Amino acid sequence: MEKQTITIYDVAREASVSMATVSRVVNGNPNVKPATRKKVLEVIDRLDYRPNAVARALPARRQPQSV
Repeated sequence: MEKQTITIYDVAREASVSMATVSRVVNGNPNVKPATRKKVLEVIDRLDYRPNAVARALPARRQPQSV
């Protein structure tokens, strides 16, 4: 049986925070309260969340530049 992939959405829901907050914790952004960071990290450990390497490698979508 295949293991279900845990997503950032799952972590955010379990920790009762936004996806942006989970992203900030995963990326090491200092603008997260220590208590919130601790809660998110505990959920990440409990759910065994691993960021998707393919998704992280995708370039950010940008609007085409006008000439």
